[in-house]
Amino acid sequence: MLNATTLYQGVLKDHFRYPRNCGDLSDADVVRRGTNPRCGDDVEVGIYYDGEMLRQVRFRGRGCSVCIASASLMSEAVAGKSRRAAHQLAQEMKQWFSSGEGSQVPDPPESLRALSAVRGYPARRRCVLLAWEALDDALGVA
Repeated sequence: MLNATTLYQGVLKDHFRYPRNCGDLSDADVVRRGTNPRCGDDVEVGIYYDGEMLRQVRFRGRGCSVCIASASLMSEAVAGKSRRAAHQLAQEMKQWFSSGEGSQVPDPPESLRALSAVRGYPARRRCVLLAWEALDDALGVA
């Protein structure tokens, strides 16, 4: 029988091997970059707006499996959301990864829970949050 961690690791592997919304950003409305010189992760996030709505979010770059999987999951999770809702979700992800197990911070949406497989590894926090930070920067929400 599969436990949640094994299942989540499979989801992360799938998003690393077959990243969603990865590719050219030349026609994006705004592009922002996140880098982590310590490990070499380098991700650019592009937003395609329809008014205040995020019609599509794409990314490109190179990084470890956790970084790429997180960017892929993020791109799916925020597409179709308003600028403010996407910003709120990015803030919640930062809080969730900064808090310890058993904290009062609510779990993220089901579609992002696969990232919990690496939540217990503080050294991987930056790998998970890099694309989220680039997204938040691109959103430009004060």
